[in-house]
Amino acid sequence: MQHLPNGVSLLVCTYNGAALIAETLACLARQHTPGTTPWEVILVDNASTDGTANQARKTWKELGTPAPLHLLREPRPGKQYALETALGHVRYRHTCIVDDDNRLAPDYLQVGLEMLEAHPQIGVLGGQSAATFEEREPEWFAAFQHCYAVGPQLQREGGRFEPLPEGGIGRNVLWGAGMFVRTEVWQRLRAAGFKSLLTGRQGEKNLTAGEDDELCFAALLMGFEVWYSARLCLRHHMVAGRLTEAYRDRLFYASAYSTSRLNAYRNALWGNPAGSAAVNLLKDLGFIVRSLGQELLAPAPAASLVARMMRRHRLLMLKDTAWHFGRVQAYYEQVLRLRERLRALSPSSLPQPA
Repeated sequence: MQHLPNGVSLLVCTYNGAALIAETLACLARQHTPGTTPWEVILVDNASTDGTANQARKTWKELGTPAPLHLLREPRPGKQYALETALGHVRYRHTCIVDDDNRLAPDYLQVGLEMLEAHPQIGVLGGQSAATFEEREPEWFAAFQHCYAVGPQLQREGGRFEPLPEGGIGRNVLWGAGMFVRTEVWQRLRAAGFKSLLTGRQGEKNLTAGEDDELCFAALLMGFEVWYSARLCLRHHMVAGRLTEAYRDRLFYASAYSTSRLNAYRNALWGNPAGSAAVNLLKDLGFIVRSLGQELLAPAPAASLVARMMRRHRLLMLKDTAWHFGRVQAYYEQVLRLRERLRALSPSSLPQPA
C-alpha cells in the first residue's frame, strides 16, 4: 500500500458547538508538532442550527490560519456519520478525534505523533483528561466522571476500577475524546466494507455512544494494538446542561444499549472459536445473568448510588440482549464476517490515497 505522508488530520465533529468551538480551535492553534510535521483541521458541522461553521471560520482566521481548515457538513445526526464524512478528506498518516468541548494541551500532537512513529504496532492511542466547568462542579461528579470521559482512563481489576497502565492495554478500550487513530486502520475498514453497528450520540436526543469502543475492537481485529499514555492530556469542558442529575442518569444508562453490539466484537476477538454465534451469545447472556446475580446479592443498604445504578444497568443490558436475541445474533455474525474479510485483505488490495 502506498503510504500517506507523515502528519496528522484533526477531526472535529460538532453539533451546535458555536459557543464552544472558539476555545477548542484556539488550543489547536497553539499545538507544537515535531519539526515541520504538517497538520490540518477537518471540521464537520453535524446538522447544527446555531452557525457553528461560520464561527469556526471566523475564529480560525483571527488565529492566523496556522494550518488548513476544511469545513464540511453532514446533515445526518450522529457522530459516526460525521466521522465517516471527515475521513473522506484525510490527507495524512494519522488522525486525531477532537470533540468540540476538548481543549488539547499544547504538546498533545507532538507527544502523540512521536509515540505513533516510534511504535508502528499502535493502531489507536489515547490519554487522560481533566474537567473544567461552566458552572459549579456537582458534588456527585467525581463518582461519575468516567461517564463524561474525564480523569485517567480505567480498567476493571478484581471487581474495582483502576487506571490503565502505560502502553498496550490488552482487552480494554479508550474513549473517543482526543483519540489518535492510524489512518491505515480507517483504510482497512473501508476496504473490508465495514458498517458500524452504532450511530454515535445524536445531539441531546440519543446519548448512546460506543463507536469509540467499536473502533478499538476493530483495530484489534486487524492485529494492531491499543495504547494509553497519561502524557496525553486535555481539558474536557462541562457545560451546565450536561451536569443535571437527569442528564447524568441518561448518559449512564445509555451504554447499556450499546453493550450487545460491542459484545459482538468481543466474541469475534475472544469467543469460543468452536461455538456458533448463537451458542456464544447464549454464553454471554449467562455471564450477564451471573454478574447481575452477584450484584443483587450485595447488601443493598450499604450499596452506593453508583452500585445501585450498576444493577439497573445490568438489567437493561440483559433485557436488551434477550428481547432482541435474533437481532443481536445478526450483529455477532456480521462482525465474524468482517473479521474474515480483514484477515483476507492483503496490502495490495487496500485503497490507494488520492
